[in-house]
Amino acid sequence: MDIAENREHAPEACLLLDLARRGIIQACVAPITYTTVSFLLHRYGKEQVHEMLQRLSSGVEVLPMDAVQFHKAMAYGPVRDFEDMMQYQCAASGGCEVIVTGDRKGFEGYSALPVMTAAEFLQSMMKQ
Repeated sequence: MDIAENREHAPEACLLLDLARRGIIQACVAPITYTTVSFLLHRYGKEQVHEMLQRLSSGVEVLPMDAVQFHKAMAYGPVRDFEDMMQYQCAASGGCEVIVTGDRKGFEGYSALPVMTAAEFLQSMMKQ
């Protein structure tokens, strides 16, 4: 999302995507990310949206998402951002170790996984 909309954390997110493409890190994405990006960028036209989705999916693993994650999200109860809850359920089911996002607040109160910005994740890599 940060890359697609050129948000504050876009440069660091681009660096993470580059590291994933080079096989230095493993990056996983929930399929719902691509539908959200498509919706947000639809004003640019279908060709440009398709090109962006192809660029964003290069070098990353798209995790499975099905009714199991949906029912887990619903069972949790009301949350500030249901899309983030779906992202979390997909990451947790997919065995991810950390969630990297520009919207840390969307995961507050329920994420058992560490939640970091792209810059924080890059800093944590340097410490290892």
